[in-house]
Amino acid sequence: MQPGRLSPTFLDRRAAVVHDWFQGYHGSERVAHVMRRDLFHPNRPADVYTFHAAHELLPSDLSQAIVGESSLARLPGIRQRGHDPGRWRYLLPYMPYYFRRLDLSQYDLVISSSHACASHVRPEPDATHVVYCYTPMRYAWLPETDTRSVGGLKASALRAITRGFRGIDRSAAQRPDAFVAISTAVQERIARFYGRESHVIPAPVDVDECNATQVKDEGHFLWVHRLVSYKRPEVVAEAFRGLPFRLTMVGIGPLESRMRASLPPNVELLNWISREDLLNLYATASGFIHIAEEDFGITMVEALASGTPVIALNRGGARDIVRDGVDGVVIERPDAITLRKAVVDVAARQWEPQTLASRAQEFSREAFVQRMTRFLVDVESRGRL
Repeated sequence: MQPGRLSPTFLDRRAAVVHDWFQGYHGSERVAHVMRRDLFHPNRPADVYTFHAAHELLPSDLSQAIVGESSLARLPGIRQRGHDPGRWRYLLPYMPYYFRRLDLSQYDLVISSSHACASHVRPEPDATHVVYCYTPMRYAWLPETDTRSVGGLKASALRAITRGFRGIDRSAAQRPDAFVAISTAVQERIARFYGRESHVIPAPVDVDECNATQVKDEGHFLWVHRLVSYKRPEVVAEAFRGLPFRLTMVGIGPLESRMRASLPPNVELLNWISREDLLNLYATASGFIHIAEEDFGITMVEALASGTPVIALNRGGARDIVRDGVDGVVIERPDAITLRKAVVDVAARQWEPQTLASRAQEFSREAFVQRMTRFLVDVESRGRL
């Protein structure tokens, strides 16, 4: 048996990974890919089900593994074409019904990779069903995080539709055998909204792609996110105004035009760049900034894996990743004045890149596979958790 893979009793079992949707190849999509590919025997990886997939944006093996997808979401004018988002998200009220009706009768083990409705599936009673939860359904429980970029009638309509999901979602959450939370912040939400216990297993990060041996560009900081308000890009840019340091920001989004009109001279804004160029920025930066509240925070782990200290907000997934004074600096308020002080603090300290990279290994793909393997074996042997 290969290290980290499931015990021999699992190798003869049919498994499925059910993921909400694949709109690109980002954080949750990468996790679903790892689960499908690395948890099971290479000759018998899991099948994948989803509501909608932008196949042209996915690795070929993941795209080909998708055996179930909504026919409604594939209709012309509805489906996503490349980065053009399409209109399939308007089918949100239909999604719980779609997942409940999936025929999973041939599977002994079902893993729901869920931040919305994938956890609503109904495997056979004798099958094991585990939910890997990125967050309880935001549309139902945290609507403010999904209406923050939507105004007027659209926001009101979304709140009206999604408020009714709470009862449906809580009822669905009682059926799975066990929950896994991506972070302690999400673990708290699962307990609060669903009344269920969960086990924390952080997301897998390809830390071995990162290089902690490159020479640092002193005084050069990095920020990598979408240019949307809750990521606070304008706060970050303003914090560098007048500082004797440089900041590179990488991202696209609706705030781009407004930001470019007022960027301080020591701040540059790049659109999305190649993975190779991004890894080089991680490796040479002397500090990484992340002051948004996230469910986890893969970019923080990538920065640490590159030997780069992180400035993080003391909320959400950052609490599991960044230890104040050890892996970087943790701030309590996401405002420009507080951030400026943290930048000065990071620049004044000496950081050992290999120590930071060692911390990142705790969130590696190999660590994820081993933790999930042990958890699934435990659920199988003990039953419902």
